[in-house]
Amino acid sequence: MSEIKLYSCTSFMGHGVNAESLKTAVKWEPDALVAQGTTTDAGPYFLGSGKLLMAREALKRDLDLMISAAKEANIPFITSVGGAGGDAHLEESLRLIDEICREKGFRFRLAVISGEIDKEWLKEKLKKFKAERIYDYPRFSKYLTPEDVDRSKVIVAQMGPEPVMKALDLDVDGVVTGRALDVGLYAALPLKRGFDKALTMHMAKCMECGALACTPSSGTDGIFGILRKDHFILKSPNPKRKVTVLSVAAHALYERADPSLEENPGGILDVSTAQYEQIDERSVKVYGAKWIPTKYTIKLEGVMLVGYRSICIAGVRDPSFIEKTDIILQEVADEVKHYFSFLPEGSFKLSFKVYGKNAVLGDAEPNKTITSHEICILVDVVGKTQEIADAVCSFTSLTLSHHGFPGRKSTAGNIAYPFSPTRYISVGEVYM
Repeated sequence: MSEIKLYSCTSFMGHGVNAESLKTAVKWEPDALVAQGTTTDAGPYFLGSGKLLMAREALKRDLDLMISAAKEANIPFITSVGGAGGDAHLEESLRLIDEICREKGFRFRLAVISGEIDKEWLKEKLKKFKAERIYDYPRFSKYLTPEDVDRSKVIVAQMGPEPVMKALDLDVDGVVTGRALDVGLYAALPLKRGFDKALTMHMAKCMECGALACTPSSGTDGIFGILRKDHFILKSPNPKRKVTVLSVAAHALYERADPSLEENPGGILDVSTAQYEQIDERSVKVYGAKWIPTKYTIKLEGVMLVGYRSICIAGVRDPSFIEKTDIILQEVADEVKHYFSFLPEGSFKLSFKVYGKNAVLGDAEPNKTITSHEICILVDVVGKTQEIADAVCSFTSLTLSHHGFPGRKSTAGNIAYPFSPTRYISVGEVYM
């Protein structure tokens, strides 16, 4: 075939599908509707807890719009679902799809691909192959060990396009996956139909987050792609948005250390030679990227339970307190450590994040001087049990409230609590 057309429905399933844009895009006769719905952006908690990242109602709404549009146009839909991409997230998402089908009377063939990895299978593989860590953490070894696997609650694999391609061979009406490479969802159908890999992967990269590659950008809108033999075209079905050379090229800066290179299973997408042409006010033509084949590797993501969190949020307005914040917090930390010395060593970890000082960059903050007239102190305690975390956080906040320091004008009320309960808020499990 001479071309293939895809519509990226949103930046993330559950973040929002623009119904009007979707309606327009369907009139342009796409070959498939695609959307990503798994990520590590929200941290390890969701993979460990098995909870959906996006609100259940929001995810159901977006799935409903995509499935209904695909059914009406008689084209397949392809999506990863649930946030972290474990089996628990996949199963809950399938329950939503079942609800939609029952409510609307839909019947269709659906391919379901798990993203979760069996631990025993993985340990057998580790006898022959090494799994190297992408990031260097002092508490972990350079390579994944069987002991690491055993300690993990859940492990998922960021599948490439191949499982989706195989699913599409089954003549299905839709493909729903667990954890998946975002661009793999968009690349599957074009690669299955023999389109150039460099062009396919580049278009997939540009489309993975929907209208984030448009101007004005949006996480709740889509983008339309037309892939041909030697180029692809991107355009927006929303008259309020444009696709420009800048908006498309800028997306190359997104989620990668090198704006020219992106590592994928089996190869590297090199966009350093890519060309972008504005073909009309709202459309861009792209070509020229290169695909560099490499050894086929898959990214594994696992989490283990490390404790339970309790927090306290406090505001400070006293200039004398603000001036001596570092000293005060260190003295409070020392007092807390001494008080709870009856607990076994390692029972908790106490830290403070001072917003208005260096909470974002920490020690890397170049401006060490506090210039704000007020600051926010976030007390963060991770304990071996929730009871320990709550107790330490409560004692810390109480100590902070009454701590003596030079220039103090009152024996209490040195910090302000915006919420009740004031002393601690139980957050729950902590994973890493």
